[in-house]
Amino acid sequence: MDEYKITRLAVQKKNPKRVNVYLDGNFAFGLYRDTAAWLEVGQILSDEKIKELLETDQKNEVYQKALDFISFKPRTVQETRGKLQKAGYDENIIEKTLSDLTENGLLDDKNYAILWVEERNRLKPRSKRMISYELRQKGISDELIQSAVEETDDLEAALEIAGKRLFRYEGLSKFEFRSKLGNYLAGKGFSYDVISETTQKLWHQISSSTK
Repeated sequence: MDEYKITRLAVQKKNPKRVNVYLDGNFAFGLYRDTAAWLEVGQILSDEKIKELLETDQKNEVYQKALDFISFKPRTVQETRGKLQKAGYDENIIEKTLSDLTENGLLDDKNYAILWVEERNRLKPRSKRMISYELRQKGISDELIQSAVEETDDLEAALEIAGKRLFRYEGLSKFEFRSKLGNYLAGKGFSYDVISETTQKLWHQISSSTK
């Protein structure tokens, strides 16, 4: 088994988080500072130890890549997995990274779903079905989705978003009003029953205001 002597350790200028390792006077590889923390000039490394270092370094690299990705805004496990897969990392390392992030509370699909529903209800109300579809596309399990949307009231949401559009339907006949507003609400994923009750309530409202 070949052995090599560390002759120099130098922090990279472009990336101070990494250290260049020189063996027998020649540049050999770069490592994250956490990986290289125990190394020192004069130390002897075997082929096996170098392999172990590089594997550990890749794990650190994948973990850092994931941290960077989730630092900008909340992400789901599926979104993070896709990002790492696109970067071409080893599947076993990806899954270990996702497991560690989940265990540390940095990836939390349950909390993500709750926050998503709260934001939708506050800023862009829509039906449970539509919200559930959005969360399912992000890889959230049906169990977590069902729990997150449990408190969402479709009729309340429909009345809120439709109420903001009433000015668009002034002067329309009852048929045109129900048709146009109904189509809009259907596009938001609301059921026939919710659409029917919403258009009926708002028609009475708009009719009363014009009398």
